Amino acid sequence: CMKLVLSSFFVYLFFVCSPVFAERFFKEYVVKVSGIKIGKLFWKINIENTSYSNEIKLKSEGLLSALYRFEGDYYSEGVVDKKKLKPTRYKHSWKTNKTTKEVDLVFNDEKLISLKQKPIEKEHLRINIFDIRKNKDPLTSFLQIMLGEQSSMVVDGRRTYTMTSVIEYNANKNIIEISNYSNLWADHKRNKFEKLTFEKKDGIFLPYKIYIYFDGRIFKLEQI
Repeated sequence: CMKLVLSSFFVYLFFVCSPVFAERFFKEYVVKVSGIKIGKLFWKINIENTSYSNEIKLKSEGLLSALYRFEGDYYSEGVVDKKKLKPTRYKHSWKTNKTTKEVDLVFNDEKLISLKQKPIEKEHLRINIFDIRKNKDPLTSFLQIMLGEQSSMVVDGRRTYTMTSVIEYNANKNIIEISNYSNLWADHKRNKFEKLTFEKKDGIFLPYKIYIYFDGRIFKLEQI
């Protein structure tokens, strides 16, 4: 479940607050569940006038890491066209003590044109994902929401869904609702990913607190 949460999530965390293009951002977060530290997250964004890149590195830390080690790398890149982000490449890898899984997606004009996985998925695709337009990878989708878009359709190699931003101005909080959820390889009804919320400070682009609601648990990310 940790893999599902973190793979899908890096995913959505943001408030509508448009930065000047040609900027770079870097932040570190501690990751906790039920008050127990389980890891650290390093997040780097680079937005140029005509291109962008978005990178997240996740690594287990704390007492539980002696029993369960994990490491995740998530990266997306693409072009900037009239302040709209159009992905060209997305990839992520997830490593534990026992397994390594990788996903590599290629896009052209917001349409998925290539999907590669290691290990190779044995099931047949249950959705013709290559016929769906206006798709973005998860990292590009939440960055686009940060730049003012209200919703974005996501494909991450395992599932598709729509992210929709709901802003609570008084609480300085943003809620990311998830709808139209479908698994590409498994039962479409399986969905334990509930929602995301994050909090930000005035004048700061990246959030300082992020909450992931998944299968009755809350994963908390707090800026260091």
